[in-house]
Amino acid sequence: FAQATASDACGSTFTLTFNDVTTNRQCAGAYSVTRTWTATDSCGNTSTASQTINVNDDTAPVIAELPSVSTISCPAQPQFAQATASDACGSTFTLTFEDATVNGQCAGSYSVTRTWTATDSCGNTSTASQTINVNDDSAPVIAELPSVSTISCPDQPQFAQATATVLCSSTFTLTVEDATV
Repeated sequence: FAQATASDACGSTFTLTFNDVTTNRQCAGAYSVTRTWTATDSCGNTSTASQTINVNDDTAPVIAELPSVSTISCPAQPQFAQATASDACGSTFTLTFEDATVNGQCAGSYSVTRTWTATDSCGNTSTASQTINVNDDSAPVIAELPSVSTISCPDQPQFAQATATVLCSSTFTLTVEDATV
């Protein structure tokens, strides 16, 4: 606020005092302050003058830095950092997130980006994102087959049906290749 000055035409001594009134506006970071100056001379005569300053909250909350892009191997699941934020103007804010998944070249490979949005009570917003890439580096696992066995001619070999499992939900092909030794 400006420093008020006063003069008295009759040469009386006077006092100069002020009173501030704060008026809240639509959100915690926005308000008005009116300073009313009162000059009172020794004869009890008074005059007033006021100045109002409006404070606007145009500053979005700041989301703390999130981890950089990382890569994990399937079957591990993405574990995202919990975002935090602060608001320089003291407004209350909400912190929400939305995930976007992009499929990779196979079913077990994909990328997930979590985008955090901080919105203060004055409607200012900021965003920050963290991306985790998931790679399918795991081969299918073939279930244990029977051990070596011996049969007599003219019996024909009877092989067990092989089965396999995958850790990463990828599709796979199980092929048979016979080799005679």
